[in-house]
Amino acid sequence: MKQQRRDAYTRWLAAEILAAIDDPRPSISHEEVMARMDAQLARLGEGRPTEHAARKAP
Repeated sequence: MKQQRRDAYTRWLAAEILAAIDDPRPSISHEEVMARMDAQLARLGEGRPTEHAARKAP
């Protein structure tokens, strides 16, 4: 059973990696990701919703 779980996980991980490689969207630099995360953490620290949550609000 453990081997089956490991094999299933390996297949899932390989599919996720291939999907990321094949993703046609432009890459985002590490610096941009960190800047976005810092902004979201600051919003949360102020008690405001994150950018993602604010976009989904009706």
